Amino acid sequence: MQVASRKPPEGQKRGWLKVVVLILAWLIIISLARDVWKIRSGFNRITESQTRLEVEEVRNAGLKEKLGLVMTESYKEKLIREKLNMQREGEVLIVMPKKEGVGTNESGETEFVEPNWEKWWNLLK
Repeated sequence: MQVASRKPPEGQKRGWLKVVVLILAWLIIISLARDVWKIRSGFNRITESQTRLEVEEVRNAGLKEKLGLVMTESYKEKLIREKLNMQREGEVLIVMPKKEGVGTNESGETEFVEPNWEKWWNLLK
């Protein structure tokens, strides 16, 4: 009596080997594609960061210029005169009345106010 061989035929071994190699190849391709995508997005982030840096450098230069103007003695004197209503010794402060014909209402809008003589003239007409 002959004993049946349990060994798979040679073609089946090669088929499984091809499937395993194919799966490994796809995994490597997918991994490489992900890495390329991450590198590309990294370059995009670098360019975005450079543009933000340039904007902030321009803003910083403007603030430094403004700081230089604010630190001058003439600006300090101007603030003291305007905000604190102070003057030097011997100077006289003159307060001028507001211009007639222009006023503000409750909502803060500027409106035209007629002088008193025009109101009387219109009433007597």
